[in-house]
Amino acid sequence: MGLPIKAHRIAAVILRHLYDTRRNVNRIAEMVYWPVQNIVMWGFFTLYLSRDNHLVPGLVTCLLSATILWGMFYAFQRDLTTCVLEELWSRNFLNLFASPLDISEYMAGLIAVNFFKAMTGIVVAAGTAWLCYTYNFFPFALTLLPFMFNLVIFALAVGVFTTALIIRYTTRIQTLAWSFAGLLMPFSCVLYPISSLPHALQPIAWSLPTTHSFEGMRRAIVDGHISIERFRAGLLLDVAYLILAIVLFRLMLRSAHSRGLLVKLV
Repeated sequence: MGLPIKAHRIAAVILRHLYDTRRNVNRIAEMVYWPVQNIVMWGFFTLYLSRDNHLVPGLVTCLLSATILWGMFYAFQRDLTTCVLEELWSRNFLNLFASPLDISEYMAGLIAVNFFKAMTGIVVAAGTAWLCYTYNFFPFALTLLPFMFNLVIFALAVGVFTTALIIRYTTRIQTLAWSFAGLLMPFSCVLYPISSLPHALQPIAWSLPTTHSFEGMRRAIVDGHISIERFRAGLLLDVAYLILAIVLFRLMLRSAHSRGLLVKLV
């Protein structure tokens, strides 16, 4: 800790994970399988609604766009944490920091790699939606870009938060890497407007940047303009959660170090 951050060490972390992704079928499958599976499932659902005349204008576009964006959010936060878990499973975590590599450089490298993987997932999901359902996501992408940005920042905050807990409490709580986003999804109003929630739960929903992003996404698709209010509210929450996650990460890392947990994290 405390060493000057060096770009070549960040690049080394990126290169290490790119080599692993290129030679590991599981990594490629994760980038492709889940985006395709989600789009196919929700695409069939929208076809069912369309056949029975249950659709309201813009519903197909909103559902498929929400599925693509949620897939990006989930993949980014999940992969950020699982990259750390894989170092723990292989007992390589301590070896990384026996080198001059700083934790900030390591996390910066992971963020870059997993951002690339999340963007790959978006392209695959959007391509699947176009091929299977003739839905073209890309014309909406520029309008939705502010909300995509907010989702990426919150995914980063969630990834840092879950990683911090795993470092402190070891792999006993590793399921957080896959399950934590699932706890947020019902309150994030991914597939339905916030008015669908009971009034008692709406304040919880408004406290999440994801809710502001998906509410803004629906308004952008239906009305054709960006909601500055939803973007600004989501961004302020993002900054607050990211700061809290970084502070927690530092505290958990310091606690794990002082308790000697870094040598027995698995």
